[in-house]
Amino acid sequence: MLTSDSREIPSIAEGASIAEAIKKMLENDSFVLQVINNAEEPVGWLHGLDILRTFVKEPGMNRIMESGIRVFIKPIAEDDYLEEEAGLSAICLWAEKREHNPPYFLTRKGKSGIFTTYGLLRVALEERDRERELRKESKVQLATLRHSQEELEMALGNLIVDPEVVARLKSIPEYRDEYDSATGKIKITGIIKEGVYRHVINILRLLTELFMKGLKAVDGISREILVQTSIYHDVGKVQPHLEVGDMVDPKEAFEPGQYHAFRSASLARKVYQLERSIVYLIQYHHHPDGELPSDFPRGLLPMHRLFRLLDGLSAGITRRGSRISLAVRGAIVQVREESAHPIYNRCLELDLHSGRVEVKPLEQRVETNY
Repeated sequence: MLTSDSREIPSIAEGASIAEAIKKMLENDSFVLQVINNAEEPVGWLHGLDILRTFVKEPGMNRIMESGIRVFIKPIAEDDYLEEEAGLSAICLWAEKREHNPPYFLTRKGKSGIFTTYGLLRVALEERDRERELRKESKVQLATLRHSQEELEMALGNLIVDPEVVARLKSIPEYRDEYDSATGKIKITGIIKEGVYRHVINILRLLTELFMKGLKAVDGISREILVQTSIYHDVGKVQPHLEVGDMVDPKEAFEPGQYHAFRSASLARKVYQLERSIVYLIQYHHHPDGELPSDFPRGLLPMHRLFRLLDGLSAGITRRGSRISLAVRGAIVQVREESAHPIYNRCLELDLHSGRVEVKPLEQRVETNY
């Protein structure tokens, strides 16, 4: 498609002399002239090389033809160079700067040539075709990724066999918010429908990844117990009704996490009749090690520590869109968390047996296993 900055070709009457044509070419720095009739309608075009061939054939030109070319040589200048790997935009910029110069070019590697518009068009078309292929490939990969994710979520969702539990979890929303350090309040920026259900699914995804990376070999870790804990840990949660734009004090709007942990544990024991170890993990999943009661079973500590970690990571995924990378080294779980909110960016290392936790900024990785 021609643009407004396309250069207009000079015109000459079809009855003009060769001298007039040469003068017109020199005045316009153009090798090509458009030939028009008396009605100024285009009837053809004229190329300077054809005129040059005519002069070469004339006998009277012999003396001039035997003269040296030194006087006509133009020294190579900096703007004669065109980078061999230059992109389309760089080539166009180079051509625009040389608008009134011959289309000769030289590369730093010694390659030379004549720049042509059809060559530029070919490069543009090749780049367009490559871009189309990349877009097509990206769409296929994205569709495959979405399909795989949907299959995974369906498989994880099938672990929750009780439809009443699924309905309960889907009925509890989560909220996205922004914290104002000056007032201590948060502004609600988004409502996540089926938020707690999404939160549970994300925990199960993280748990599945850890077991694939060797967590099953760690003493004191039971996959079945952790799966059931994940499913039922927030079944007793109650959320306030908030709208986007609301400014609230989180301490007033939301109940302490330990409250819904105790309610969920009560439901797990009385309604769903889950085993005692699962009830313990649910009841104390908002208690750090130092706040656990003295009768908390020490054999559950590795799973208690792990579940608290996964609960927090899933909250980051669900509410903040965090990207999580996991690694397992013996009884040590390594985490790399990247969030849209830089305050949550971190590298973390948790020893499930000792409870030791080491947290560093992202640029200071705990290990190189991410």
